[in-house]
Amino acid sequence: MSAHSDPPAHHPAPPAFDLSHPPAFPRHVVTAVLVAHDGARWLPDALAGLLGQERPVQRAVAADTGSDDDSARLLADALGADRVLHLARRAGFGTAVDEAVRATPAPTADDLPYLAGSSGWDPVSRTWRDDPHDPYGSPDAHDRDAEPVQWLWLLHDDCAPEPGALRELLRVADQEIAAGRPAAVLGPKLRSWYDRRQLLEVGVTVARGGRRWTGLDRREQDQGQHDQVRSVLSVSSAGMLVRRDVWEALGGFDPRLPLMRDDVDFCWRAHAAGHRVLVAPDAVLRHAEAASRERRPVDCVGRRPASPHRVDKAGAVYALLANTRAAALPYVLLRIVLGTLLSALGHLVGKVPGQALDELTGLGAVLLRPGRIRAARGRRAAAVDAKELRPLFPPPGATLRVAFEQVMTFFGGRSDPEARSAGRHGAVESGPGGDEADFLEIEQFARLRRIARKPAPVLFTALLLVSAVACRGLYGGGALAGGALLPVPEGASDLWSLYADGWHAVGTGSTASAPPYLAVLAALSTLLLGSPDLAVTLLLVCSVPLAGLTAYFASRPLVASRPLRAWGSVAYAFLPAVTGALATGRLGTAVLAILLPLLARAAVAAGGFRSPGARPVWRAVWTYALLLTVATAFAPVVWPLAVVLGLGVLALRARGGGLVPHALALLAVAATPLLVLAPWSLGLLTDPGRLLTEAGTEYGGGTGTPLRLLTADPGGPRTFGGLLFAGVLLAALGALLRADRRGAAG
Repeated sequence: MSAHSDPPAHHPAPPAFDLSHPPAFPRHVVTAVLVAHDGARWLPDALAGLLGQERPVQRAVAADTGSDDDSARLLADALGADRVLHLARRAGFGTAVDEAVRATPAPTADDLPYLAGSSGWDPVSRTWRDDPHDPYGSPDAHDRDAEPVQWLWLLHDDCAPEPGALRELLRVADQEIAAGRPAAVLGPKLRSWYDRRQLLEVGVTVARGGRRWTGLDRREQDQGQHDQVRSVLSVSSAGMLVRRDVWEALGGFDPRLPLMRDDVDFCWRAHAAGHRVLVAPDAVLRHAEAASRERRPVDCVGRRPASPHRVDKAGAVYALLANTRAAALPYVLLRIVLGTLLSALGHLVGKVPGQALDELTGLGAVLLRPGRIRAARGRRAAAVDAKELRPLFPPPGATLRVAFEQVMTFFGGRSDPEARSAGRHGAVESGPGGDEADFLEIEQFARLRRIARKPAPVLFTALLLVSAVACRGLYGGGALAGGALLPVPEGASDLWSLYADGWHAVGTGSTASAPPYLAVLAALSTLLLGSPDLAVTLLLVCSVPLAGLTAYFASRPLVASRPLRAWGSVAYAFLPAVTGALATGRLGTAVLAILLPLLARAAVAAGGFRSPGARPVWRAVWTYALLLTVATAFAPVVWPLAVVLGLGVLALRARGGGLVPHALALLAVAATPLLVLAPWSLGLLTDPGRLLTEAGTEYGGGTGTPLRLLTADPGGPRTFGGLLFAGVLLAALGALLRADRRGAAG
């Protein structure tokens, strides 16, 4: 049947469902809802698990969301064509469940003969009629004390319940009803699809930054250590057993969450409405997590397949902002924004820009639509004090502690399995070996491990720590001042005004154009919540690690050895010019030190030096021109040097022909900074002396002692370059003392 067809009053049940005899826990009437989307790879096991339940469901319905494979046929063959809904490919999981529930009325006594028997439920007296001679009588005495309970059992196409899963879920539900504390939502224990002993979830919660938290170690094996029925913030939608009346009262899954985090949001709302959410670990279900592990496309978000990382990020932000109590909302929002920026920076350092973009776009997709958050918060019930839900969240510091342990494990290079599993906040699936195992490693901490094995993030982290310690005196209250730094305005708007104004109160007044580096600082300050002082501090403190990082990337075509590149990058980052710029507040030199390696690599590509006789690559030419423009804004002397080098390249190319393309490339490189930075750049041509200035004010470095000259120490407070070059000097002297060197010298 289609999504909008009128459901028939009754459907003949498939042979697998015997409705003539009362099952275990007969007052619990279960309708299974299975949603499929390109799931033919997993559906045979999922259907076998559903149809092979020791305690069968009373009714089953499936929804296929425009699958391109054989999913719809498999569902029709197993359940019957009249029990399969065909929905649009962009329909989300919650939408599919809603359509299936609307198209499938709750089973009644007309559908279940044992409910209408002499020992069935009497809706008039609201009791169970007890006839010991009735073969359909209830096998459980306490089942006669309550009316039937309608349940929805939600299943994914990539999850396979064990034969006793539903029976265990209903057993816990029945016990809770008998104890006078009925549960509204119950969930099973989730194990890996391939490693059937590996735990994925036994209930789940979220940290205040949105991070999913299971409380499990990495690849933790199931030994019964978590087999306690307990209250949790949420259970997975894969295998979720939810009372039908609660589902309808809460409106099902939020349509703004078509996939991922919809279960967390729903269970959070159930808690807030005064219901209980339990995990029943004796009920076991295997889950492949196909969408989150990128084994199939995510088509329910937008017109094109979306990245699961972005969808999960947007869902996490939405669920947190929609359900967090009002008093904690500013703190949670700030933590989300800062955490996202740090995470994006980490992904960029680790050379996974796609993940960084997913972090930012996922956050922006929610924050740029505040009306949706306000509407969602208005629909949330508040029957329970938020303090009562506090035990359901991770303890303070737990996520930071585990993340720190995991990072130290990966950066420490331990390779034994036990060490690799330390500090896991959740579970990563293990599966077949070889290429399939590599494919299955698409997960957050698996990425972190691969990133940590590369020298680049280790190099950046080490240099950042050294700079942070060396510059510890810069932190705290007050504005950064001294050295070559100009006074910093109070806000980003002041910097923008200073850059745009035509009149500047300098001396008796001036109409000269403001230096363009003010626009760069203003843009950076705007991104940093309007704090120019923070922008300048970060630019100076990060100049050393960023210089080392750009040197590492730029030297890749020249040096194949990663350790050798890392060593050379450290030496470059600790050059006296770089550390001296940090010590004396020379912003121009600091920015130039960061951009110089990138300028060199772009210049090589723009000049066509990668292969003999090659023509300029215009993409590299424009990259070089853009980098040169930014560098010229902070240190104008770089522009004439680039022009002179370009003329030299042009002279070399004139001997071998092909002069015109290289001349055009040089013209583009030389003209771009002048045009972009005009009219300020025109003043450099009329007053060439200004080419030797840089961002900031003039600052005399003082005199150097013989020791400083010997160790290449630039001077200034908290400089440490001398220590590094003292070691280089001692190594050079030691090399001269070797006998073979002395012989060669003689």
